[in-house]
Amino acid sequence: MNSKRWLCLAVMSCLVLLSTASLFGQATATASLQGTITDKSQAVIGNKAEVTITNKETGATRTANTNDAGEYKFESLPAGRYSLKTTAAGFSTAEAKDVELLVGRTTTQNFTLLPGAVSETVEVTSTAPLVDQTKTDVSTNITPEQVTELPLIGRDIADLAYLSPGVKAADSYDPTKNRYSILSVNGQGGRNVNVTVNGIDNKDNTVGGPVMQLPAEAVQEFAISTQRFSAVNGRSEGAAINVITKSGSNNYHGSAFGFFRDQVLNADQKLADPTVPSGFVTSNPPYSRQWFGGSIGGPIKKDKLFVFFAFERQREHTSIAEAPTALTQLNLVTSLGAQPASVVPTPFFENRINGRMDYTFNSRHSAYLSVTTQANNSLNDQSNGTFDLTEGNFTVNHMQVANLTVNSALSSTLVNSFTAGFSYWNNLIDSTTRAPLVTFPTAQFGTNTNVPQQSFQTKFQFKDDVTKSVGRHTFKTGVDYIWNPKMGGFFEFNPTLEIDFKKNPSCMLGVAPDAATAGCGAAAFPNGFATPGAVKGMTIANGDPSFILPNGTKQLGLYFQDDWKMMKRLTVNVGLRYDRDFNMITGVDATQSRTYQELLALAPINATAARLTRKTAADDTKDFSPRIGFAYDMKGNGNHIFRGGYGLYYGNTFQNIPLFMQQQVNNTVFQTLFSLAPSDTVPGTAILLSNWRFGVDPMPTIAAPSHNLTVGSTGRIMDPDYRSPVTEEFNGGYSWSLSPKSVLEVEYVHVLSLHENKTINVDAKVPIDPNNVALGLIRPMDAAFATAGQTRLGSVRDEQSIGRSRYDGMNISYRQRSFHKIDLSVNYTLARAVGYNEDGGSFRYYPRDPNRPFAPEDFGPAFNDERHHLTISGIWNLPWGMSFAPVLQAGSARPYNELSAVNDLGMGGGSAAQAMLAPGCTLQGYYSRACGLNPMNNKRGDPYFNVDTRLAKNIKLGETRKLQLAFQAFNLFNHANYGNNFDATVGDATFGKPIGFINPTSTVAPRSFTAEFGARFSF
Repeated sequence: MNSKRWLCLAVMSCLVLLSTASLFGQATATASLQGTITDKSQAVIGNKAEVTITNKETGATRTANTNDAGEYKFESLPAGRYSLKTTAAGFSTAEAKDVELLVGRTTTQNFTLLPGAVSETVEVTSTAPLVDQTKTDVSTNITPEQVTELPLIGRDIADLAYLSPGVKAADSYDPTKNRYSILSVNGQGGRNVNVTVNGIDNKDNTVGGPVMQLPAEAVQEFAISTQRFSAVNGRSEGAAINVITKSGSNNYHGSAFGFFRDQVLNADQKLADPTVPSGFVTSNPPYSRQWFGGSIGGPIKKDKLFVFFAFERQREHTSIAEAPTALTQLNLVTSLGAQPASVVPTPFFENRINGRMDYTFNSRHSAYLSVTTQANNSLNDQSNGTFDLTEGNFTVNHMQVANLTVNSALSSTLVNSFTAGFSYWNNLIDSTTRAPLVTFPTAQFGTNTNVPQQSFQTKFQFKDDVTKSVGRHTFKTGVDYIWNPKMGGFFEFNPTLEIDFKKNPSCMLGVAPDAATAGCGAAAFPNGFATPGAVKGMTIANGDPSFILPNGTKQLGLYFQDDWKMMKRLTVNVGLRYDRDFNMITGVDATQSRTYQELLALAPINATAARLTRKTAADDTKDFSPRIGFAYDMKGNGNHIFRGGYGLYYGNTFQNIPLFMQQQVNNTVFQTLFSLAPSDTVPGTAILLSNWRFGVDPMPTIAAPSHNLTVGSTGRIMDPDYRSPVTEEFNGGYSWSLSPKSVLEVEYVHVLSLHENKTINVDAKVPIDPNNVALGLIRPMDAAFATAGQTRLGSVRDEQSIGRSRYDGMNISYRQRSFHKIDLSVNYTLARAVGYNEDGGSFRYYPRDPNRPFAPEDFGPAFNDERHHLTISGIWNLPWGMSFAPVLQAGSARPYNELSAVNDLGMGGGSAAQAMLAPGCTLQGYYSRACGLNPMNNKRGDPYFNVDTRLAKNIKLGETRKLQLAFQAFNLFNHANYGNNFDATVGDATFGKPIGFINPTSTVAPRSFTAEFGARFSF
């Protein structure tokens, strides 16, 4: 290696170590190419044909020879466009000038050689078929054209995953994900979708899902495997998404774009309001957004050194319309400190940056460095339509990822890829206001109850993948190690005193709209807000809210896979993966948890406590996941493929599961200091809350944080038998290549999810006498707490891994490429997702009866169950340089669960809220097992329908330059998608009516028609 190469390597290494920007990494994000060489009589040309492949962008070449069956194969190729030349003694040279390889896919390009001299070249004009003849999993490739040409409302390329069968939109499950596309895959909740970028882990280990988003200008393509992916991929029992980024080439290329949106292009939002005859009120809050940026890439040294850079900036001035009912109430309490506003501003500003450098040492060795950073800040993203300005917040988010990858073709049959990666994430959600939170039934003001909170993680990743071809076998093996030395954060709730009034201000003051309402006005509230009994509750929490893992976490993955072409028509892949997590289940010394210590004191006299303390939870050590698949070419021409397979897939334990247990290891325990009911005495006074007068009597005394749990606190523990979640998956499908440009596929998929998280209150209230519930309910462990001299806990919540769910689906897909100038993708899914009061892949679901987590009534449709789902997308190249690109999504109604106004079982905290008995069932009948609970998720909301479109005019400005003028419309038909966001409380005047949009916390789901104009210049 000469000095220039050493210098280049040194520069690249320093960039990894010193860069303050960051990357969305790389690794084995590659493609494969295979084919058979025959003569004109279709006899194979074995052992003497040579195939040379050349990357059309970088000029990089590789060579392979055919085996005795006339077959050749290239592994671990960067996705992109290639030219191929095939030579053999006595035959003319055959050349395919434009073969596209997509990430994660094996493309087949066959050659028929004609007799002649090698110096003669015959161009092969046949197109490589769309169907992957060796694919055994359930996956979809999102092409470069789709990334560039389809409408993206938030320029989040994950939106395009909706084009894959079995994928639909779900609601954000965490405040840090409100601006992300949340993917419900096979009926699950979205947390267990494992995203890698160029092979590097991009997972949020705290709550699940991806950490960061790339600039769309930097994304070349991606593949999503929704089920049955190979042993190469792990750490997810859900879907696997692999994104690859653009690189520089021998030609300078780039882009500049801007998309602009304004309030005048937005239709009125139909805000659900079941109290008015129409069922909704309209609002069009102030809005403007400018999203601009560009990219540039090219050679520093032709055929050797290439660079690429992309930048995007978003400036969004948006707002949330205050619910009219809330605004009316808040205007009545400005004297108490409320700051009402008809709209709450929610500005958002963000930068996304990507840089990549590729270096080719020679035809065998190459390397690349990629760096991506995303940074944003926003205001009031925790607000909703019932908050005022004092309950706002600010959010600061910073993500960085970087990696260096070295690819080596050690021989024509041996390829190695090594990757070192780094990632960093820090999210802070806080407020500048520290004041009591005052709540009313339909409005509130004061410090937000969900702030402050912070999450952070730092990862180092090292992985190596080896591919060896031996005859008809392609062996793959590798190791993947992630070290997370710094992970944790803090989470507070109720950081200031919460004061809950039982009636709205208009009722207590006797003014409109409650001027004539019974139970309101001076007769019921002679002293207004200061009337004794006006306040129904008070709550506050304090202590150390941090959950920092002192030794971090580690994750090790090992795999071996054999892709065996048993015969010309049959390919079998057999793999085994082993995953081992370290410090993920508990992360701290669980024996120092106050709940554990209390239960340890109870163990000699209480069987439940003895079981929970017989050992502490630990990470799994036997997570072996075998995987097998096959692909059978039914006629030998690649037009009819039958495929199937089976596998086990282990997921991770997200840190939000042991979080509350970890907090109880701190010197002072973060816990609810008190939560008062009307019959409780206000601390520091001798006054019952039912007699306490707001603004007149002293405020409660707030005690200092405690080292021990207080009376009535919530106990938290990880079950000693806790295990990692796992799915059993199998699939069977048929692909029919109607032409080289079109394919029809039918697929059956089955997913059985086991060992999912379920929170069980092991001290839930039970009848003193099940045969006579009139005697009352007791907590079974109360007597043991008293006998052992321990603080009585309000509940003991055991994180168990007993949840289970199931998904069965049939996918029917049609895809065509450049057929009559139309790229078209149509997917229909008929599916059923069921579980025990849960969604697959999620956590902290409570059974309605903790003593019967598998009660037959708790088994029912999952919350994201959608029996029918249709997605249609296309890119239609019209005359005069016009193009039209729509994306249509339609789904049948999702379920929701009927609720009681109160918990009919009366079991206290730690069980599903508002559990409702079946019609005609009494509490005595329930405990006598004469009847049960109301069936789970027995109601359905509204169907889902959304159409996004992009209309563009393409203007050629020369050989390689193009200006595109675009108009994008989202929710084209202005359909209010309420989905299953319905009032579920039986007895409410608005029961069974929509109360909000299907994904209420998402800020990227289009709630009404909205449009933008834009332009993109490319060269």
